[in-house]
Amino acid sequence: MFIKTLHFKVFISYLILLLLFLACLFPFVANSVQQIVLSSMNDRADELIETLEAVEDDEALVHVLKAYRHLLFFHMSLINDRMEVLYDSHMQRQLGVYASHVFDKIPPDIVQALSDDVGCSEERSPLLGQKLLYLAKCFDFHDKRYILRLAFPFEYIQELKKNFQGGFLVLSAIILFLFSALTVIILYTFMGPVRQIIRAITPYNEGAASFIPEIHIRAYLKDEFSDLAKTFNSLSQHIQQQIATLTHERNEKEITLQSLVEGVVALDSNMNVSYANDMAIKLLALTSDAIGKPLASLGAAESLTRAYELLHSCRQHNKCVSSELHIELGGKKMHLNIIAAPRENQGAILVVQDISIHYRILEMRKDFIANASHELKTPITIIRGFAETLHDNPELDHNIVREITQKICHSSHRMTKIIKNLLTLADIENLRDFSLQECAVINLVENCRHALISLYPDAVVTIDMQSESECSIQADPELLEVALMNLFENAVKYSKENANITVHIKKHEGHLQIAVQDRGIGIPERDLEQIFQRFYTVNKAESKRKGGSGLGLSIVETIIEKHFGSICVTSEVGVGSTFTITLPENTSPHVS
Repeated sequence: MFIKTLHFKVFISYLILLLLFLACLFPFVANSVQQIVLSSMNDRADELIETLEAVEDDEALVHVLKAYRHLLFFHMSLINDRMEVLYDSHMQRQLGVYASHVFDKIPPDIVQALSDDVGCSEERSPLLGQKLLYLAKCFDFHDKRYILRLAFPFEYIQELKKNFQGGFLVLSAIILFLFSALTVIILYTFMGPVRQIIRAITPYNEGAASFIPEIHIRAYLKDEFSDLAKTFNSLSQHIQQQIATLTHERNEKEITLQSLVEGVVALDSNMNVSYANDMAIKLLALTSDAIGKPLASLGAAESLTRAYELLHSCRQHNKCVSSELHIELGGKKMHLNIIAAPRENQGAILVVQDISIHYRILEMRKDFIANASHELKTPITIIRGFAETLHDNPELDHNIVREITQKICHSSHRMTKIIKNLLTLADIENLRDFSLQECAVINLVENCRHALISLYPDAVVTIDMQSESECSIQADPELLEVALMNLFENAVKYSKENANITVHIKKHEGHLQIAVQDRGIGIPERDLEQIFQRFYTVNKAESKRKGGSGLGLSIVETIIEKHFGSICVTSEVGVGSTFTITLPENTSPHVS
């Protein structure tokens, strides 16, 4: 059985001490009983001797002893200096003064009394047939030496010893019980604060609680335990404040790292992953349980292999190293820049940057230059060809010359329009400051409708106002009119007969929506995602025939983005298209 409580330990300690105490005390108790009997016999002997010394003769001595026979519990004998027994309280007859009874052998107690005045011994009495405890004491009477001898049955002494020892055991047990109970009560009372402290700390120690609650000690206990509880409370508060601060800092750092567009991976000295943000997990194709595992064991992907090589190199040379990597991820070609930097604690930091956008911008620039060159090259080639024809054939017929000059003018106008649109697009993209004012959307749409009808009288424009209140936004009216006019003109150009355009205006969740719907030829689904790209046309021949440059929708998208809005399109071939512009209603855009 294990000793688990302080109370039980104290009880066991007291029990052991009691047993040791009793083992040491038992011999002393037995001797004490005999000493008490001897002391009592000695006192009685002194009283008798004092009484005997006051009488006149030897006969009177015997009469006095006979008188005391019934008053004492002891066997009495009076012996003279010739070792004659003058009186014995248990003899059936009186010996008399002149009795001649003499001991065959002088008992040890008498021998000792003759030399030391007092003697004692344990002897068996032939007269009584039992063992007695004798006390002999000498005294002088009328210049003669007498010995008063008292005896007490030894079996009575043994019985007294047993009773005394039994009583002593019972008394000791009672005292031990009372003392133990009192100790337990005192300990229980004094250990109450300790139990409170343990109860408060145990849930935190076992992981069932995330903090140590405040420990309340009863107000009347103003002792070291109360001070200990106050210390624990103060320490707990300090720890909680530190934990809260560290947690806040960790959360702030984690939020910051999670908000980065770069992937960040932290590794310890054993190259085990200690942290990885979502972007790193995505770019490096890590698993969600990568934390705590060696980077080398997370897979054989090309990105992970290159990252491990860079980490090994940066730790070996103790400097930052980087490398570009071109991979396919999720079916898309991606360009990554991986940077490995050593840490002071022998760990490392891995930063993964997605630089695909830079490559796409380069590709877009190349495509733009190629498309712009191609679009400008065509009219220049036409103009040059017809000019050379006129130069080399001055005798051409007048009608042919007129036809050629008309084509030269048409190509010149087309080239001028392309250049104008390119300049407009560049101006809008680089526009830093533009005039913001409150504009009534209905007025902007009406202005565009009138301008369109003046160019295309057969066109029909219907305005559907779905909001009861007036719709207005903070915008640049000239730029928005350019965007709306481009959509109106496209609707006219790509309608088979007289254009029929409907403009829907409504408010939706804090935004203003302007939808331009036509009943034209429509756009194939495969082209919907690309029509806002520069120089992209669904049908190049049809676009060139109608004077299109492939830049109109790019201009519209750029203008809408400048107003922090968005544009989307839905279309069905043979039915028509709907371009929907969404602009913030009450928020003024901040010019970047």
